Amino acid sequence: MGMGGAFVAIADDGSALFYNPAGIAFQDGTRMELDNLAVVGLFRFFPSETPPGTLVPKKGYNGSVKPKLIPVGSLFMTKELSPKLTFGFGAFSPFGLSANFTSFKDSDPATSKYVGRFAGNRARLESIWFQPTVAYRLGDNSALALGLALVHTHLMLEQSILNPLDDARTFGELVADKIFPRVDPVLAGRSIARLLPEGRSRLAGTSDSAGIALGYLYRHTGSKTAIGLAYRSAVTHHLDGEASFAFTDNYPLKAFVGAETIPNLFPKQAIKGSFTTPANYAIGVANSALWGSTIAFDFQFQDFARFQSVPVNFSKTENTATPKESRLIFDFENSYLLHAGIERRLNKDTVARAGYMFDHSPVPDKSVGPLFPDSSRHSFTVGASRQRKNMEFTIFYQAMKFMNRTTNVAERAKVFTNGEYRNFAHLGGIGLRINLGATTVDSKK
Repeated sequence: MGMGGAFVAIADDGSALFYNPAGIAFQDGTRMELDNLAVVGLFRFFPSETPPGTLVPKKGYNGSVKPKLIPVGSLFMTKELSPKLTFGFGAFSPFGLSANFTSFKDSDPATSKYVGRFAGNRARLESIWFQPTVAYRLGDNSALALGLALVHTHLMLEQSILNPLDDARTFGELVADKIFPRVDPVLAGRSIARLLPEGRSRLAGTSDSAGIALGYLYRHTGSKTAIGLAYRSAVTHHLDGEASFAFTDNYPLKAFVGAETIPNLFPKQAIKGSFTTPANYAIGVANSALWGSTIAFDFQFQDFARFQSVPVNFSKTENTATPKESRLIFDFENSYLLHAGIERRLNKDTVARAGYMFDHSPVPDKSVGPLFPDSSRHSFTVGASRQRKNMEFTIFYQAMKFMNRTTNVAERAKVFTNGEYRNFAHLGGIGLRINLGATTVDSKK
């Protein structure tokens, strides 16, 4: 990571299982690696339009998660079985998400709550790959690898419901004949929408799916140049989970329909859902013939166009207000990433690194909001390693600057997610590598 993620053609430690699994074929003995990354995300939203009377904080709405430090760990192990065959196992998370705009209490006045809460206020995604891998040396300079993974995923989405400008009107029309009989249901629905409580839905589920990783690495010793290719498959996650609902207590309609009528229409229930995370295609080149350094460049392509929507199927739909299916539409676009990095050995025990990364956002304007407050990003990284006998300690830091992004999508006006997004993230990490097959880590690497 200190090299801006430009590692596909280097792949000389356990994290090759993530970047390019073919790299483990060139690692002798038994090796173990433990990495831990901490992320501090700083997200600010300045709405361009708000409901009348809304009080927007001077510094915008804060979408930072709590606790502020998000830990992301990974674990790798490789073992040389023969001069040709190496086995590896990795546990890592190639996809993750956490955002939280819930800086308010449900009992707070609507004018002080986060204005975009009806589009979502909290999200969390954890997708963890448990990947056993086999790498085979085709010759002295090239290798292939295949990994078969169990992918465990947890997804949680939370948002406010019964928006007076949107779904509350639909709900009002459905119950209009019971509350305002013989009145035009469209007109009655508009009135009922303003008399309803504000609700909160939480959808959470897990899935276990299969994934595949492939890698190829070629090292030309004469020119000190390496070329790497890596592929990680798309994964469709079939979620089993639960939906729960809660409502504010004081609302005008309560005196007419009773305290339990509306909550009873939204019962806690089992749900099923699905979504697809993209495949990843990567190519990298590295050269160590110049300035006593290793210079690397990577290009990645991710087919996020697979992530179009998240359908959710409810189990209790008779005599309730929950539909058979609710579909969250995102319509992501394909994305790409550019990586560049340099590594220089300062002495036989110390290595310094620096890098740059550009990440093109797959999120279209209409999907930018509390669940995906995203934009394209520039990242600058530094790192260093220090060897002690058969151990190597590593630290790194990444400054991630999201490009300021302003959205103005007519269909999002009812949920008030149009406006300017200003985001920044700090990422810092430490790593420990242990080579159990030798008394020292290979200083040539």
